[in-house]
Amino acid sequence: VAARYEDGAPMSDEALRDEMVTLLLAGHETTAVTLAWAMHRLLMHPEVLRKVLDEIRTVTGGVAPEPEHVPRLEYLDAVIRETQRVHTIIPLVVRRLERPMTLGGFALPAGVMAAPSIPLVHMRRDVWGDPENFRPERFFERKPTPFEFMPFGGGVRRCIGAAFAHYEMKVVLAEMWLRVRLRLETPGPVKTVRRTVTMAPSGGTRVVLIERRRPTRRPEATA
Repeated sequence: VAARYEDGAPMSDEALRDEMVTLLLAGHETTAVTLAWAMHRLLMHPEVLRKVLDEIRTVTGGVAPEPEHVPRLEYLDAVIRETQRVHTIIPLVVRRLERPMTLGGFALPAGVMAAPSIPLVHMRRDVWGDPENFRPERFFERKPTPFEFMPFGGGVRRCIGAAFAHYEMKVVLAEMWLRVRLRLETPGPVKTVRRTVTMAPSGGTRVVLIERRRPTRRPEATA
């Protein structure tokens, strides 16, 4: 609300509203839906979940994660990336051409909208080998280019909140798995449906709480 343009003018009510809607849909909904898909995938793949639990316990020592722990949760980070690859939350990124270009043999004039399909990119066999399989280890085998892995948009222009979203999801998942053990209410594949601007699991990811745990408290520093 206090932000000002270069000339000192404030933002209009309409501009502020648009910023809030963007934050809600692009900054909240996308992260929440990705977490739902990640939960579904972890509970569908117990061998992956075991590796996540082992890493969280090893890195945090069983206590609530501190900021220095988050970058060390590397396998959890790979799980989130693989979730984003298999379940593309927003399937298209749209660009308006400022000048004519030739793309795939087609001549496109300036001013037209070009929209790469992110799911098609994420399912290319010549890039990912076995794209249908959920395998976080692939992100340790090689680092994909920004034109091969693009959940936040491709190339040099991508979502400004990408790094924060990954950090946020790692903290949420680490905190949760230190505190609870869950199972899927209905195991098996779920249907993907459009919800507002995102591609979400139909009905969400419904789980059953089977165990509640209390993370170990970090010892208080003494004087």
